[in-house]
Amino acid sequence: MTTPSLTVVALVALAGCAQATLPYKPEQQPDGAKVSAAYQMLADRLRIEIDTDHRRLEDIWIVRADGTAVRAQTIENAPVVTGPGPTVGIGVGGASIGRGSVIGTGVGVGVPVGEGPSRIEGHTFATFPLDQVGPPPWRLHVKLAGIAPTTILVGGPTSQ
Repeated sequence: MTTPSLTVVALVALAGCAQATLPYKPEQQPDGAKVSAAYQMLADRLRIEIDTDHRRLEDIWIVRADGTAVRAQTIENAPVVTGPGPTVGIGVGGASIGRGSVIGTGVGVGVPVGEGPSRIEGHTFATFPLDQVGPPPWRLHVKLAGIAPTTILVGGPTSQ
């Protein structure tokens, strides 16, 4: 493969990482974040996994068919990391020494110095009492730091 082809393949692979990762997504993503969710039914609990796009979860609840809101019994937050995340760059360089020339490609990883905004590294989990939320699908309301609240329909057909 040629260098431009490798660069294009690497950029396409990195672009694929920029989307929500779990099967249930809001009908319309909120401005500024890609949010997704998954669920697991345990013996007497509903466990919801949320990809918060590195943002802190501020609030989460399920609204039942009768309009009653059910708050999470527990919330397991992912670790908080302060500062911007590491960066990845792809570059092409060239040099000419004497009679020959060299063209090289490379991938660099940079780690910024200093503090920046806090972000979450990993998914957040919330547990609800199964007898209180009723049967699926569930209307999950999620409020993330700095983002307008969004609703995800969890437990029905997966989002496209």
